Parts: sequence; C-alpha cells; structure tokens
Amino acid sequence: MNTRDELILAAERLFAVHGVDAVSLRRISATTGQRNVAAAQYHFGDKQALIQAIFDFRLAHVDADRRALLDRVRAEGRTHDVRALVEVLVLPLAAQATRPDSHYLRFLNRMCDHQGRAVVPLSDIGPVNSAVEVGHLILDALGPAPDPRTAQRNSLAGRLIISGLADLEHQVGAAGPSPDTEVYAAGLVDAVVAVLTAPSSVPRPQDA
Repeated sequence: MNTRDELILAAERLFAVHGVDAVSLRRISATTGQRNVAAAQYHFGDKQALIQAIFDFRLAHVDADRRALLDRVRAEGRTHDVRALVEVLVLPLAAQATRPDSHYLRFLNRMCDHQGRAVVPLSDIGPVNSAVEVGHLILDALGPAPDPRTAQRNSLAGRLIISGLADLEHQVGAAGPSPDTEVYAAGLVDAVVAVLTAPSSVPRPQDA
C-alpha cells in the first residue's frame, strides 16, 4: 500500500474514533509511522482535502454497486417500490461496513455530527449522484403530492441509515461473533421504510 492510501485509512479510522475536529494532520502522519510528521499536509494540503480523499477512496466502489442495484430495480419495473429503493441505498453501504479495513460508516456518522447531524451536505462530496437519484425516486414513490413534512422523514431516514450501519461496522470490527449482515441490513431496511411510509398522526396544515 502506498503512503497516500495509508494516510487515508489512518485518517478515516482516527476521525471515526475521535471525531473530525479532535484529530490533527500531524497526528495522522504520526499514526502511520511517517518520519515526516508533515506527510499528511504534504499529500493533501489541509484537513478538508483529506476528508475529500476519504470519500473519493470509498465512494467510487459504493456508487458502482448502487448503480448496479438501481439498474436491476429499473429492469424489474420496481422504481415505485419504496422498499426496493431503500435497499439500493442500504445494501452497498452494508457491504462496505463488513470490509475488514473499513471505518467508513463510523467516519460518515462522525461527519454528520460535524455538520450538525445534517445528511444533505454529504451529497456535495464525491460521486453520490446515484444516491441523490434514488432519493428523488423515493419521493416520487411516496406519491405525487407528499406531505410537506416529508423532508423531516427523509432526514430521519438518512440519519438512521448512517447510524445503523455505523453500528453494524462497529460490531463487525469488535471482538466476538459478528452479526448476520443480511439479517441486520434487512431489519434496517424495514425500519427505514417504516419511517418513510408510516401514516402521520398529525393532520396536514390544510386539513387542520
């Protein structure tokens, strides 16, 4: 593995464990055993560029898997099936969470914390056009005139996906038996679909 990739993986792990603001570029360099403690700054310039590099390192593979699933959903004529679309979002990330070198989902969860628990700004980083596309398809599947509070549910669903898969990744990396990833992912999909489709107990503003 080259020095740049070693720095990316070290940064991903340290950000995941300690948080983005708590880790300096010098600490990342030292963790990889670099004699030059400015190695991370040399390769990436600043912390924001290093964060971008982590996304680039992981998202191309995740996005390719998501595109393949989305193509299959389209071929099967299931683009209005909310569960099928949620699976397109969840399953590639669940597969990533089981990789032995991955702290990516925990890093992603920390990034949400860094952004005030906001998921939407993540769409501005890296090749995530397929995730945005799936999000629009889910909105269409929920109906032509969704409740104006749908944005709240979408935000909750996004945070549930990230935090749920961060927990899976933690369990996979911890000592002891790992969870059944397929069962865990199916349960998470169930929960996300429930968040998106459950009937509202509060009337729409025009019905009040």
